[in-house]
Amino acid sequence: MKNILSISFIILFITTFTSNALAFRCGTEIVDRWAPAATALNKCGYPFQKDFGYENIDGRIFYVEKWFYNCGENDFIYSISIHNGIIVKIDNVHRGTGKGQCQ
Repeated sequence: MKNILSISFIILFITTFTSNALAFRCGTEIVDRWAPAATALNKCGYPFQKDFGYENIDGRIFYVEKWFYNCGENDFIYSISIHNGIIVKIDNVHRGTGKGQCQ
């Protein structure tokens, strides 16, 4: 019974936090949280979409610019939330499609 509870807790933990990422890869380069936004431009090029709005990040509300990168059908579409020129959050939105721009 103890093993079933432990396994259930691990599965719940993994599924709860899988949408947030600390980094993602563009070719051989890595784009990290807390890096300058220019890092993503240098490593991945221009995003295919940009949005603006308010977002809850670590319990605080920020006005952010969101950049979206499609890393292809074998990877994800990543959303990068940028506040004051710094990447404050990286999410994998859903599966990517077609040829990715993160090569």
